Amino acid sequence: MKSSSKKTVIIAAAGTSVLALTVPITALATTTESGSHAAGSHCTVDVSGGPVQCFPTYRAAIAAATDGRVKDAPLDVRTAVTNPAFQKKIDVAGTAAELRADAEPAAESSVVIGTEYLDANHTGKSMSFTAESKCTPDGPGFQVDQVPAEFNDAISSYQTFNDCQARHFADPGLKGDSTSWQIGGQLSVGDGVDNLTSSIQWNYAESPTAAQLFADCDDKIATCKFEHKGDVTYSYGGVHEVARAYNCTSIEQQKKMSWWDTTGGKNSLSVELGASYKIGNALVGTEYSLSFKTTYGHEWTWESRVSDETDLTVPAGEVGWVNRNTKMQTAGGEYTVTYKDRKWGHYIWYIRDFVATGPVPQEMGVVDWVSRPMTAAEKADHCKDGAAVVAAIPKKTMTTSNKSLPSTAHVLSGPR
Repeated sequence: MKSSSKKTVIIAAAGTSVLALTVPITALATTTESGSHAAGSHCTVDVSGGPVQCFPTYRAAIAAATDGRVKDAPLDVRTAVTNPAFQKKIDVAGTAAELRADAEPAAESSVVIGTEYLDANHTGKSMSFTAESKCTPDGPGFQVDQVPAEFNDAISSYQTFNDCQARHFADPGLKGDSTSWQIGGQLSVGDGVDNLTSSIQWNYAESPTAAQLFADCDDKIATCKFEHKGDVTYSYGGVHEVARAYNCTSIEQQKKMSWWDTTGGKNSLSVELGASYKIGNALVGTEYSLSFKTTYGHEWTWESRVSDETDLTVPAGEVGWVNRNTKMQTAGGEYTVTYKDRKWGHYIWYIRDFVATGPVPQEMGVVDWVSRPMTAAEKADHCKDGAAVVAAIPKKTMTTSNKSLPSTAHVLSGPR
């Protein structure tokens, strides 16, 4: 709800009372990026006061908000929110700003603690708020007693950064209806404060990793439910060899090649979870599979093993091999992780933008064979015992691959 403009910095340690230090600010003059001809759609402002600066692109706004430490932010704000690498850069830039402030006490630091959006789902115009530091357990929390005029009663979604959680209030000065504390990317403000926010508070929040949440689900400390979103897409995992034979004679030879092939899947958390974590054997993997079948009406598997026989024709003096290109399916959505008691400050956590790719069950894919003349080294190695056709262990190579998945997914909080 609209009010006169002022800002407040809160200094608060976890578990202590709050000391509010009110800092009057000058009129929120809006400036545009040098060289632009119209007011920008993406703005920045520091919680301690100062003018709102606006830029034509989100990339330019983030470059300014991070003192040039992040110059390659995605141009599209929605893409930025769903890009784990970008979020990590913002957090790394925050740490770098703090280190510089420690080394040079007179230097000002600018740390992005959150971005607010006029539209739902992290779209539309944006306002990125900066502070002098990250949110820390024993350090300052922050608040804005009155959001800038264009965003007053207009914020629809938001994203927090640098270990901060946020709370939105309908009235100035952290009064009126409010949301619970939330961390991460929120597709809507919620709690009756959508398009009604007039003031915002940030404070430290410990956030779990997706691996920690998965571990609690697997240990039945929490319950996990997966909701698929969007359509299934299909691709091929890459041509790879499954059988090989060398023709050591002077005439064409045919050989029936028996072969087997195991194809595994991958997911957007594969790197974080580590090679030893087998999601197909875990409860979270089972939940994903059940949701997939319920949503799309057919089976999901994290790994498949197929066997077959192929008649391989190998010309004289050549090596021939059988190739397989496995048909894969990809789908995504989000996990909801629910605890009986609060953990990391919340009952519910979400793992959003989780994407998995796995082999299509009971699909052979594309199988063919090729040959080429043997090299002198191959002849010496495989034809020395006088055998006509020599079978060999296939070469484990892949000539094409489907698009790699993102390296992580996004963890954010639900109700406290």
